[in-house]
Amino acid sequence: MAIINSYPTVTPESGDLLLLVDTSVEGNPTKTATVGSINTLAPTSVAGSKAYVAQWTQTGSGAGDHPVPVEIYNNTGATFTWTRVSQGTYKITASSAVFTTDKTFYNIQGAGTLAASQIVQPTSINTTEAFYRQIDVNTGATADGNSGWVEIRIYP
Repeated sequence: MAIINSYPTVTPESGDLLLLVDTSVEGNPTKTATVGSINTLAPTSVAGSKAYVAQWTQTGSGAGDHPVPVEIYNNTGATFTWTRVSQGTYKITASSAVFTTDKTFYNIQGAGTLAASQIVQPTSINTTEAFYRQIDVNTGATADGNSGWVEIRIYP
């Protein structure tokens, strides 16, 4: 019999095979399954939800200066595009209708040099778009140029 710790350690790929014992069959025969097929059995997020999580930065104040996201996690099946609508007003657009009424949690917050002087506030969400605005705490006016984090979680 082989000694298990004598085998090299590798980073598994989706098509790699794992050995398992099928206890539903008499005699418990040894079978194989792919790493990918095992992954489909594992919960992908909290309570079966889907989520989009990103860190973003918006530095310019021109019409084409949209927030630039760095995607951290996305199991929604959608692609997300960020745009500047007007000064201090932005939207995150999903490539398909992934947001659901009364089952979508949307949180966005500022972090960085302007976090103390601006409020980043989600304003509305529909099936494909999530809107937010940045408000200068001293003047109450919408303002450009911040960075932060967003989490949009869709519950079944």
